[in-house]
Amino acid sequence: MLNSETISSPDSTYVNILHSCHDHQAIAYYEKHGASTVEHAFAIANILHIHSKVLEASYFYRVAFDLHGKTQTEFPLPQSLLQVRLLCLLKSSNVPPPEELEELATYSPALANYIRGIQIAWQDGKVGQGLDLIGNAFEIFHSGEEIDRLYLELALRYAPVGLRSGEDIASPNPIPSHLYMYWDCDPPEEIRDNILYHQELLGPRFTIFDRESATKWLYDNYGKEIAEIFRKVRHPAEGADLLRLYVIMANGGWWLDADLRIRSLEAWKKLTTGSIKECHLFTTHNYVLHNDFFGAAPSNGIVSNGAMMALVNTFEHCGLYIAFKTGPGVLNRAVSRAIYSALQSHRPLCDLQIDDQHQFNETVEEYEVTYKIHGASWHSA
Repeated sequence: MLNSETISSPDSTYVNILHSCHDHQAIAYYEKHGASTVEHAFAIANILHIHSKVLEASYFYRVAFDLHGKTQTEFPLPQSLLQVRLLCLLKSSNVPPPEELEELATYSPALANYIRGIQIAWQDGKVGQGLDLIGNAFEIFHSGEEIDRLYLELALRYAPVGLRSGEDIASPNPIPSHLYMYWDCDPPEEIRDNILYHQELLGPRFTIFDRESATKWLYDNYGKEIAEIFRKVRHPAEGADLLRLYVIMANGGWWLDADLRIRSLEAWKKLTTGSIKECHLFTTHNYVLHNDFFGAAPSNGIVSNGAMMALVNTFEHCGLYIAFKTGPGVLNRAVSRAIYSALQSHRPLCDLQIDDQHQFNETVEEYEVTYKIHGASWHSA
């Protein structure tokens, strides 16, 4: 195991570690920049982490931590470096050193409990205790960061949360059988074909927005401020993300991205008659919630919280990665909050259904579109 005792080793140790894990991008970065500053050690750690070289990443996160001045004005913050170092150790099936957990607690008790919660859930199988320890530590992070995905993964394994139980209890506020879609302007031929397909499939139960009609709808339903925010977003994907949340929050129904299609009328009927909860979401294999296809009843609390989060991020964190800022990340954060509330009140989440990627694929399919293949400009989210 790579541990903190080797942190003071010479540069040859860095080279040996990088070459042993065969990460050419990390090696190239090190050869160009070295690892003698927080910035560079952190960058190498992130490359390794993204490439699932988690043990090696934990080493370089510790290097960055040891180089850090330990002030709360130097970013990344020292507690951020230490918590991700310990999380990577857990991912590599190692035990975080107790002294490092104690060190983390001196900076942030909540982050230390987050790591302890993950440890007790993963290594001891005590999922309920793990969730209790984590609490709402996700509030320290931006929406959509890894803690939301890990929290959801644990909650899906813990029956008292209710995400895998009580499927036979129908909501008194069902999801309307209406499908919404958006393309801002001038759709290419394959998108026009997909729009026509859904118009023929669902008739009056399908609504397609373009930029003009979406702006008018937002103005009529939420006022000029939201309409102006939609019109002035920095990237069209953000506008589509805001629109979907506000449309479903107001009208209820189902949202589908323009590069996806309902497989068949039978698949649609199976979905809409089988969805008996107030909110129906799908998760990818790594617990990112889909915002390209989801459904909810009007005024649903999770969608409303996601809409609020997206608006706050638009103003407070304008440079945030779009998927975290207005995209799937805000749904993940809204669900984290709902899970935490359910655990605090000891009442299961009876009105939320979360299905997996396989069930997602049973209902909708993605098809090749030339604007993606040839790298054309974005029009739909």
